[in-house]
Amino acid sequence: MITKTAAPQRKSSFTTIDIHLSRSESSASSSSSLGEFLDDTKKTKKHKKKEFDAKRFLENRVMSPLQEACNAVTMLPQMIYSAYFVLSGCWTNGATEMATQVYVDLHESNNWMTRFLGDEYRWAENLGCINHPVFPHLTALPPPAVLMVAFAGIVHPIFSVVFHWYCMRLEPSKRIPHWSRRLDHAFIHFASACASYGTTGRIDYFLLNVAFNLDCAFKQFETKICPKRNVRRVGMSIVMYTTPVLLHGHYLLYCQFLLMFVLAGYSFSKYPIGGWSHSLFHVFLSFLPYLLFSASVRLDSSRAQINLAAHCASVTA
Repeated sequence: MITKTAAPQRKSSFTTIDIHLSRSESSASSSSSLGEFLDDTKKTKKHKKKEFDAKRFLENRVMSPLQEACNAVTMLPQMIYSAYFVLSGCWTNGATEMATQVYVDLHESNNWMTRFLGDEYRWAENLGCINHPVFPHLTALPPPAVLMVAFAGIVHPIFSVVFHWYCMRLEPSKRIPHWSRRLDHAFIHFASACASYGTTGRIDYFLLNVAFNLDCAFKQFETKICPKRNVRRVGMSIVMYTTPVLLHGHYLLYCQFLLMFVLAGYSFSKYPIGGWSHSLFHVFLSFLPYLLFSASVRLDSSRAQINLAAHCASVTA
């Protein structure tokens, strides 16, 4: 009797292979899912870490009412010095005696001018001299570059004082979005635009800075506040009005600008003495009007008016 042997069932081997493949695919998918999960976890942790650091960063900058009052007071020297520099005639210190003598010789040699304009006081007055008992040292109008620097040094501190005055009464969470803070930062860009004319005496470069700083000022009033973007734009405005000092060859003066901004930036970013660091930041920046005035009186466009003021002082003395 012939017995039929059953053919080997290859189906089981294929089934085994399918099982292995499905297992490898599932393990691969599970490993990829695990990798995605770990990546998401890392991103979440990193995001939380950033949020925590930002929170700690803000907490370290919460200042007491006394510290805010000190912040307001330390803005006053810029305003006082700017007004003093103009009214006291400090901007005429660069005038030479030779330049004054040129005006005197011109007056003495032109008798027709003397007869037409009258006495020396009227002749000097027609050239733009000022003789006022309240401001005896202001013998003529300062050069436009000097006036722009003074304008910036007087106007911006007003809004900074207002902001820090409000901060004495506002809760820390309401200080950043407050209108006074927005105005303070907007007028930083106003002062930067004025400073660009003070270091160049050029209308075209001034208008370029006006366009840039006006855009920066408008961004201060957007609903969403972007501190990093605002700081970068302030830094760019500083570069735009200090670079001409370097291009004019005033290397020592530029190094003084650089040293001041490095010290002020360190105080603002690192807060080495806690809540008092912002006042220290203002103290370093109180030298800014002096440096800007030093740049403005060295311009060729300022020389004629400075010499005129020196001559007016000799005439009306």
